[in-house]
Amino acid sequence: MAEHTQNIPDSVYHVMLTISQLKVPIGQTEKIRVLGTYTSISKAKEAAHCGLYNAGYEREWFPTFETSPDALEQLATTEGTGLAVYAVANDGTKFRLRISTSPNSLQLRTDEEEDVDGRVKLPLFYVVQTNVPYCSHQRKPTHDTHIEGFFKSYAEARARARAVLLAEEDGITASSYQDYCEAGENENDCEFGENVIVHATGENGDNYFVSVVTGQALESVRICEASLRV
Repeated sequence: MAEHTQNIPDSVYHVMLTISQLKVPIGQTEKIRVLGTYTSISKAKEAAHCGLYNAGYEREWFPTFETSPDALEQLATTEGTGLAVYAVANDGTKFRLRISTSPNSLQLRTDEEEDVDGRVKLPLFYVVQTNVPYCSHQRKPTHDTHIEGFFKSYAEARARARAVLLAEEDGITASSYQDYCEAGENENDCEFGENVIVHATGENGDNYFVSVVTGQALESVRICEASLRV
């Protein structure tokens, strides 16, 4: 038992792919894929750097393709932090692969002898929040996307998603927003984008999207993205 405990890291690292297209219905957000959770930051970086290729994209499709830490640091102001890869296709579609770090609340571990890629094989569900500022000319990320939590069941993730934007103890309720929309009990989204469970508009016009995203192995991502040709 002690040996197993030693193999449980304090933190885990999620690799997330976000795709932002130019022509998206007003009020909707980017496409989000979580490619996996890793117990090693080095393995997560390896997965992120290979993510677009393993999802079926080709290098020549991207006139802009940044992996340099210096270049990514400069992009953080407008594209958000945690970037491992930033790519722009010929049609202007943006692809961002970022690494999000979380406390290892589920006590996840991998057997290094069996899982050489460092990826947690357990199916996981992620609560992802995206903030879109009202004024895109401000020096803020156009889409600030981060993982709010990860769970072993969809029901747990769904419950967390419903509570992310609320804090009744602090007086923050649905009526605190200019607009607040939540998916119905038997619905997987609230018509503000794929898997978006909650959408809210703040009094200042900022938009908030909370999604429940199922972790996807790269093979399933490749199938999902096969219809998107850039």
